[in-house]
Amino acid sequence: MSWEKLSTLDRRWLYLCLFVIVLWQTLMPVGVKNVVSPMSSGLFDYLNSLKENDFVVVQSDWTMSTQGESQGQFQALIKLLVRKKIRFVVTSVSDAACPDVAQANIEEVLEKEPNGKEFQENRYWKVAGYFPNAENHTSGMVNNIRKELAPKKVTKLPVMNGIDDLSDAKAVIVVTGTASIRLWYERMNNKTTLGLMCTAVMSGENIPYWLSRQSVGIVIGAKGAYDFETELHDAFPDPKYQGLNYSTGRQYMSPLAFALFFLVLAVVVGNIAMSQARKAGERQ
Repeated sequence: MSWEKLSTLDRRWLYLCLFVIVLWQTLMPVGVKNVVSPMSSGLFDYLNSLKENDFVVVQSDWTMSTQGESQGQFQALIKLLVRKKIRFVVTSVSDAACPDVAQANIEEVLEKEPNGKEFQENRYWKVAGYFPNAENHTSGMVNNIRKELAPKKVTKLPVMNGIDDLSDAKAVIVVTGTASIRLWYERMNNKTTLGLMCTAVMSGENIPYWLSRQSVGIVIGAKGAYDFETELHDAFPDPKYQGLNYSTGRQYMSPLAFALFFLVLAVVVGNIAMSQARKAGERQ
């Protein structure tokens, strides 16, 4: 095939090749040892150091639009909290659909976890719901957590026993595809530890906060979900957890890597083809 023909190749062939590559790696993924990011391990190590019956706040600000990245992160987080028997309350500020998505994913994890039936709703966890004013909610959580959550009828549940102030919580973990973490940076007032699970596109603006130690760790995109799953696998080697530690994080890595490699290769070859075709035209 000449460079000229290659430069004008019907793009549908590229889409077909991409489809075949992704399908191939989905069905027969290439296994490669994962190197966990220090940002991911920072959050995992901190949460893994907590004791049974400790309490954390999980702000779940993702829906199906960022499922490819956020679902693996969120489910890996819930697995760790369930296994450590850490109490948590889930709030949301970015979309009214977020609480339902969180509820469904928590229930999915509990159905599979060995001690899922013991980890009872209201006793160990509760999805508080949607708070439409993000600024007021964040300020309310910092200034008076019980007053802020009272309208959602959460404060009288066993999950909130002994929690009178945000400083009684061991962490606030924000799982998001948005910039909702910014309000916590501004209003946290060092009351507790802050952690972030975000989409890859949001990582650049948040890494400086990790470097300045304003957050204990950042789990970024599908790779971050794979990191968290890898840490789960290492921390919970018990056979009863085999097959449960890894989920979409690892499943997406091989197809994603091969797809990105193909896209980069296509761009490079396409530019070379256009350059060579142009030179051939000039010689004629």
